[in-house]
Amino acid sequence: MPRVPQLRSPRSATVVVALAIVGALLAGCAVGPDTGPGLVIDNGGGGGGPAASTEAPAAPALNAPRTDLGWRTCPDDVAGRYGLSATAADVRIECADFQASITPGVATIDAVDVAAVRVRLTSTPASAAPLVLTSGSDIPSALTAVLVANSPGRTLLASHPLVAIDRRGTGASSPLDCLTVRERNTLLDNGFDSSDAASGVGPRQTRLATTAAEASDGCSETISPHQLAYTAANAAGDLERLRTIWGVDRIGIVGVGAGSDVALAYAGLYRNRVARLVLDTPPAYLASARDRAQQVAAGTDAALTTFATDCASANCSLGTGARAAILSLIDRAAAGRLATLSDADVLSAITTELAVTTTDRTSTVARVSRLLSSAIAGDVGGLTQSAARARALRGTDGQLLSRCNDTSQPVGQNEIGALVTSWSGQYRFTGTDTALSLLRCSGWPAGPAAPRPSGFDVPVLLLTSGDDTINGGTGAGALEPLFVSAGAKTSTVTWDGLGFSVAAHSDCAADIVTRYAESGEIPDTGACPS
Repeated sequence: MPRVPQLRSPRSATVVVALAIVGALLAGCAVGPDTGPGLVIDNGGGGGGPAASTEAPAAPALNAPRTDLGWRTCPDDVAGRYGLSATAADVRIECADFQASITPGVATIDAVDVAAVRVRLTSTPASAAPLVLTSGSDIPSALTAVLVANSPGRTLLASHPLVAIDRRGTGASSPLDCLTVRERNTLLDNGFDSSDAASGVGPRQTRLATTAAEASDGCSETISPHQLAYTAANAAGDLERLRTIWGVDRIGIVGVGAGSDVALAYAGLYRNRVARLVLDTPPAYLASARDRAQQVAAGTDAALTTFATDCASANCSLGTGARAAILSLIDRAAAGRLATLSDADVLSAITTELAVTTTDRTSTVARVSRLLSSAIAGDVGGLTQSAARARALRGTDGQLLSRCNDTSQPVGQNEIGALVTSWSGQYRFTGTDTALSLLRCSGWPAGPAAPRPSGFDVPVLLLTSGDDTINGGTGAGALEPLFVSAGAKTSTVTWDGLGFSVAAHSDCAADIVTRYAESGEIPDTGACPS
C-alpha cells in the first residue's frame, strides 16, 4: 500500500505520495525549406562562453527509449490548464506520468508523481530520440514545450520530440498546496497593502518577512519530513528516473530559464548520463541569492526598457513616452491607486505576457501596449486577468518552495532596505520588486548546495537573449567561470527578441539545437537574427 505522510496541519496539501518504483553547424542554422537568415558567426569567442573547439571527441549517442511511458493524447487538458489557444493541426500533445523517489538516493517508500508531456509533429519520425525539457521553477515545463510548438521554434519538433517534465511540486507533478490564501497573496504582493501604501516600503518589508516566516512554519509542518525534497538536485533525480525507465544510456536535456539549474544539477550528479546539454536563457548557477537576484533585476529591467523603446518607436497606444507611462502605472499600483492590483501584480502581468507570447514581436508589443493603455485609462479588467494568469503560472506554492529550497547564501532581513534603495535607482522598472522578493524565502528551509559539475563529457550549447523578461540575459555570462573550471567546451548563441526561451521563438536557434542533437557538435559562438 502507498505510504502517505501524516499531515499535521489543517492546511490542504496536494502532495501525492505512493509506492516508489525505484529503480554540425557551419553552413547555416535552419533545417528544411525557407531557412531565413543564418547564424552570424563571432570567431572572437565572446557572448558569454569560450569559442567552440574543433577537436571535440565523438559525441555519445542520443537514442530513442527502449521502454516508453504510457502516453495518452491530451491537447485539451494541457490547453485548458494553461489558458492556451489550440495548437496547429499537425501538433501532437500527449501526457504520461511516472513515480520517482521523493528523496533520490535515500532509501524510502515515499514517492512523487512526475508529470510528462510529449510534444511532437505528425511528421516526427516514430524512431526519433526525444529531448527532455525542463523550465524548472519559472513556469510549468509543459507550457514551455507547447510554446515551442506554437512559435517559430516548432521546426525542432520535426526531428526530435520534446518531453517536458514539470518540476516536482509544480505544474502537474504532485503540485503543492500548503499556504493559506492570505499568506500566498501577501507573498506574491511582496507585502503590499493599500491601507499603508503611502508609508513606503518599510511596512511592506515587515509584513512580508513576518508572513514568510509564518508560511514557512505552516508549509513545513504540512509536508514534513520532506521540507527539503524540492531542490533542483532532487528534480534532477526525477530526470534520472525517467532515463532508467527509458532504458537508455544517456539523455539529451534542454534547460530553459531556471530549468538550467535542474540541467546543471543533473550534469553534476550524473555526468556520464548526459548525451546533449542545452541551456536556454539560464540564470546564474551556484550564485548567492543577492547576486542572482541582481542579475535578474538588471536583465529584466533591460528587457522592459527594450519593450518600452519598441513600443515608442512603433507609435504604440502608450505613445512616444511609453517608458514614463509604464513606470507611472507601476507607481500608481504601489501607491494603492490601481484598484486591487499591487505593483508586483503589474510587473508580473507585463513580464509574463511578454514571456509566453506566441505572436511576432510587433504584434506582441502592440497587444501588451493596449493592455496597459486600458489600465491607465481606468479599465483594469484585462490587466487583472493577466495578473491572475501570471500568479497561476509563476506563483504557486510549489514554485515558491522550490526557489527557497534552492536559495544559496540568503540575504539578511536587515539588508533589504539598502538593496531597495540601491536597486530602485539602478533598475527603475524591477529594482524594488526584486529586492523585496528576496524576503519571500525568509525563514524557509534551504537545501544543501547544488552539485557543481566537475566536468562535461559533451559540448554545452548556450542560448541567450537580452530581452528575456523572466530571468534577464546575463546568466550565460555568469556561468563562464563554471565552464572554464570544468574544462567544458561551449558555444553561445545570442538572440535579441522578446519571449521566454530562445529556442521557442527563434527558428534559427531551434535549427541549431536540432543539428546539435543530431551530431553532438556545437557551432562557433554567434548570433541569430531577431
